[in-house]
Amino acid sequence: MAAAVIPAPTLPCLVFDYDGEQQRTTLFSISDGAHRACEIEELRGKRSWPTSHGWPPPLRSVCARSGDPCTAAGGRCTVLLAEPPQSTILWYCQAGGTAWTRHEYDLGSASIRVPEGNAWCKRTVNRLASCQGRFYYPHSSTQCGVIGFSPARLPELSTVPMKMGGLMAAAATYIVEIGGDLHTVYVFRHGIDFTAVADVGVYRMDFARQEHVRVESIGDRAILAGSGSCFGGWCPATEFGLLPNTVYWMSSVDDRLHVFDIEVGAEEVHEPCKGVAVPSRKPFWIIPAHP
Repeated sequence: MAAAVIPAPTLPCLVFDYDGEQQRTTLFSISDGAHRACEIEELRGKRSWPTSHGWPPPLRSVCARSGDPCTAAGGRCTVLLAEPPQSTILWYCQAGGTAWTRHEYDLGSASIRVPEGNAWCKRTVNRLASCQGRFYYPHSSTQCGVIGFSPARLPELSTVPMKMGGLMAAAATYIVEIGGDLHTVYVFRHGIDFTAVADVGVYRMDFARQEHVRVESIGDRAILAGSGSCFGGWCPATEFGLLPNTVYWMSSVDDRLHVFDIEVGAEEVHEPCKGVAVPSRKPFWIIPAHP
């Protein structure tokens, strides 16, 4: 199938999907705030969800690729997909392959607090980001999960020490690779008021120190995240008409787009849902491909 060609001014965008109903899929361009009818045939009547590289896999799954298949090093590129929450199944397909391979994993169980007390549930891969050929996900409050592939191209799951807790309990979190390093974006809320944002922080995952280090600048980049999923990605800012050194966060609670200046802390709020029909699910992101 040929790759879909999307007009440059449209990207990055939020997609308002109506599950193939009479209402036509609509794109909201972040750079100019315009709504446009979707001309992407691949998105019509399909169940899809976003990834940090700007293309959509099945609904509620998480997906990432280990590299750019179009580069010389892309010969070993792997696309990894984790099935929706509660599932312990991974699917992967490698460059040059013709089919997906199924892999069932066991990460053990964790105790979670419920109204009746504590309950045990299976750990699953519910967030996914790639960095330098490996895949990463939150494993526990003290460990970051790592998925690599053996010389025989079989998945290998392990963990590395990293303080992942504390901050995560009070914020929406998104893992993003920037400049060869993993970063976690935290959107902190005002107590139980999920419509109000207290702060937005971007933290580099320092594996040597085994902790998150807050950064004040990501350069001429814009991070795009949120809208009812664990999606987090980025794209060049100025090139695509966005504000540099910012986080564009789509809230699933108030359905508004919050734009945060990382260094100054200033916030702008936009209403991409205004003037369009209510979609069948929360809007999702499509971002432009970039190195």
